[in-house]
Amino acid sequence: MDKKSTGKQIAAIALFVAGIIGLVFGIFGLFGGGSIEPYEARQGVVLVYATATVYNEDGTVEQLGGTGTGWAVGKPGEPVQYIVTNGHVVEAAYAYPRTYDNVAGTVQVYYSAAENDFVQVEVVYYSPQTEKDIAILKLPTPTTKRIALTLQPSDSVKMSETAYALGYPGDSSSRQTLPAFDLNDVTITKGIISNRVSTAWATYEAFQMDVSIAPGNSGGPLVDEDGRVIGINASGAIDAETGLSLGMNYAIIIDELTKILDQERIGYTMAGGLSWVPGWFAFVFLPIGVLALAGSVMLLVLSTKKGGAAFAAAGAGGQKKPMAKGRGPVGKFAVLRGVTGKYAGQKFDLLKGKVVIGRDPAACNIVFDKNTPGISGRHCQVVYDANEDCFLITDLGSSYGTFLGNGKKLTANVAEKLSAGDTFYLCDNANRFVVTKE
Repeated sequence: MDKKSTGKQIAAIALFVAGIIGLVFGIFGLFGGGSIEPYEARQGVVLVYATATVYNEDGTVEQLGGTGTGWAVGKPGEPVQYIVTNGHVVEAAYAYPRTYDNVAGTVQVYYSAAENDFVQVEVVYYSPQTEKDIAILKLPTPTTKRIALTLQPSDSVKMSETAYALGYPGDSSSRQTLPAFDLNDVTITKGIISNRVSTAWATYEAFQMDVSIAPGNSGGPLVDEDGRVIGINASGAIDAETGLSLGMNYAIIIDELTKILDQERIGYTMAGGLSWVPGWFAFVFLPIGVLALAGSVMLLVLSTKKGGAAFAAAGAGGQKKPMAKGRGPVGKFAVLRGVTGKYAGQKFDLLKGKVVIGRDPAACNIVFDKNTPGISGRHCQVVYDANEDCFLITDLGSSYGTFLGNGKKLTANVAEKLSAGDTFYLCDNANRFVVTKE
């Protein structure tokens, strides 16, 4: 056996080992707990706007209520229809009309106030602030504008663990010029879990924390380092004399919510035994594993050919012709592949030139339907740079943004380098792609 054949066999063995490792990690990803960066959890967050209209006997009309934060529960990859928030966020709109004949209430969920993108929702579960302080809202139709967040069992949360609160605190919004109340306006604050307590003012258990929250954060998710929800932000301790925060804030433990979801027969996602495994492992390592195994088999076949030479299909007269130097039966191509959404499983050859993604068929190679939420006319473009041997992605000034797999939002019209196996998504995880070498 010559050196060339031996080299191919060694490469085949290496690819085989890499393929097995890739498949193992990919399968772990399928059964993992959907780990994400804490700020990526904003993709499940919405603004809740609840109002009560009071019709007075003298003919005057008053409006009560305000805003809070909500977040989506459901199954991974499926459209969501249920939003969790605090009971006190919807109290005026839900409880007052059931107590007073002259009061009418409405509850709305906003995806973007700037885009006037909102829906009126139904309150399917309500518990007052002195009890569980939880409300569950049902959207009129399932949506892909937000994703379902994964829940973490309360007993797994450790004291001194880092936690993050997401939401729309009013103090932050009031200090902005024309806040959009969309995904980009979601704030995130960081602290630690200080204690787990049975509250004296309500019937729920809560995590005491030093994570900063303010009015408007109510109902929002408290997440851990893996972006899994461990609590519902609810209240803070205030000095009775000064009215200043004491730095002790409280979030309802997630086990209080899961009991209610089970009772109401509403589906949700709980982190499982492989909760340490990020969900993106499946998208990245499964394709790598399959390609590596396929390459291993092909190299083994080639190494058994006489002299290690590869031959093309028989030409005229049945003669076999050697293939061009440097090109084997399996070449390395720069490929853009759809992971989720309309183009899941489809691939596009980047060696043919740049790929533009969006809704405008006159300007784009990958075209989404004109009513696809969150996708702009010319959303982003992807090219392969052969000189640098890397991929370049550029957001083309889209309305809802282009994000890397780690949640980083791209700056408009600034190219970002990607390596083989890196993922990105348009607006949210409903439309995710991966760049690979095949």
